Formats: sequence, C-alpha cells, structure tokens
Amino acid sequence: MAGFFGLFDYTKEGPGVPKDAPPKSRFVVFFEVLGRKFWNIIKVNLLFTLFNIPALIFFIFFSMYYLDLLIQAGALEVPMDDIALYLLGVVVPLLLPAVCFPLITTGPAQAGMTYVLRNYSREEHSFIWSDFIEHAKKNFKQSMIVGLINCVVTVLSLIDIYIYLNIEGTSLWVTAANALIIVAFGLFAMMSMYIYPMMVTFKLTIKQLYKNAFLFAIMKFFPNLLILIICTVIIVLPFFYYPTIGYLLMFIITFSLISYITNFYVYSKLDKYMIQQAENEDEFQLEDEFQLEDEFQLEDEVQEESEVKQIDKTE
Repeated sequence: MAGFFGLFDYTKEGPGVPKDAPPKSRFVVFFEVLGRKFWNIIKVNLLFTLFNIPALIFFIFFSMYYLDLLIQAGALEVPMDDIALYLLGVVVPLLLPAVCFPLITTGPAQAGMTYVLRNYSREEHSFIWSDFIEHAKKNFKQSMIVGLINCVVTVLSLIDIYIYLNIEGTSLWVTAANALIIVAFGLFAMMSMYIYPMMVTFKLTIKQLYKNAFLFAIMKFFPNLLILIICTVIIVLPFFYYPTIGYLLMFIITFSLISYITNFYVYSKLDKYMIQQAENEDEFQLEDEFQLEDEFQLEDEVQEESEVKQIDKTE
C-alpha cells in the first residue's frame, strides 16, 4: 500500500485545477514560480558567476579607477588605510547594478542565464546546465557585441557624469547637460532589460534589438523605472546593512534573482506586443504609436507552429 494507510501517497493524482477557475494574477504566479524554482535560481546564479568572471574582473578594476577619480577630484576624502574599505563598501555596491541589469557583463553568460530564467517566467521547464551552455553558444557572437556596446556606453556615461559633476562653477547648460546624460543613461538601463530576452526569443539584428528595446523603454517608462528602483534597492541595501551579507548574496542569488525579476516583467510585454501579434498579424504596432520591427522569426513555439501550418497546406 502506497503511503501510510493511504496517507502521504504522492503517486496519486491530485484534484487538479477546475476548468472554470479564474487565471492567477502575474503577481501570485511570480512568487509561486520563485518558490518552486528557488534552488534552481541559486544554481543559475553560481553558473553565471563562474562564466561571468571576465566581466567581474573588469568591473573591479573599473571600480578602483572610478574611486581614484573621486579621490583626485576631492569628492571623497579617503585615508590610504581606508581605500579598500571604501572600494568594497561604497563604490562597488553603488556600481553593482551595472552588472545586474546588465550593462557590464560577459554577453554569452548573460544570454544563457536569460534563456533559463525566461523559461521560468513562462512557467516552462529548463535544463540548467545544457540550456545555459546551448544558448550561450547559440547567441555567442551577438551577445558579445551587445555586451561590448553596453560596457562602452556604461563606462563613458559614468565618466561623463563624473566630469560634469566636477566642473568648477555651476551654470544652466552644465546642469542641463548632466541631467540629460543621467536621463539617457537611465533609458539605456531600461533598454538593457529587454535586449537579452528578445535575443534569446527572436531572430533579430543588433539594430533591431536596440530599436525595439528603445521603443519599449519609452512606452513603458514609468513601469520600467519602478522595476529599476526595486532591483537597485534589492542589490544595494544588503551592502549598506552589512557588506559581507551583500557579497555573500551576490555570489549566491543576487544576479539570478534580478534577472528573474526583469525577465518575468519583460516577457509579459514581449508576449503581448510581439509574440501574440506575430501569431495573428504580419505587421506589428505598439499601442498604435510605435512600429516594431517585423523582420524577425520566433525561435520557439511560434516558429514551429507556422512551419506545421505550412506543411499542412502543402499536403
């Protein structure tokens, strides 16, 4: 007899979900999936950290360089004995969102992690190791280019912000220029949330990736901004509470948790404005205001369904 007098028998089918049951809200689904996949998300974080070592090394050196700029400009007065403390306790935590969003990252590692966590956001199964490696290889060239572009734009933007903040004397044009750079950099961070999910879901050129990401960043500006703020607080807050906890979480779950949050949010937008319209129309519009690129093919089920339909017609 399975179980104990019929109890605790996990081989029996459960009651299932009633056909007329209302669909669960995305908010509820988010935490349900997070609970079910929690340990897998940790595994993805460890895998991403391993393959993202080159970007993390660059990030550390850039953080040291940025700290040196702040000291030379007089923005920080740091005794020589406390430089390492300021680097690990202040500068690195403040710049860490650039790795998580992702702006400074090893592209293939980001593509692999994005594919796995995008599947989780769709409530689909994913093999952590094989899917991670497969889609890191599959998107290697494009993800390397995107990673390089994002890194260069990020570094130049942070240096420009530093320069404008340290120009002697204040004037209207200096304030306006600095504000413009900050806003543009914020938009670019919003764009970065969409680029890798689109890369692993669609066949798009680099130009199409950035164009569509820009349209989504503009159209969903305030929801995007809210996600950026929430994720930034999740990243930075543990460091200012106790830096050791922040670094421990970074290596255990921070990268994959932020990626899961952004993928869960972004995929609903891609599904609504690109995938569903791709199934029904040949041309796509974004709320009748923005034209999305229509020269792409879905890599997953949408493409397979269209091929099956074509075969049926020929037969």
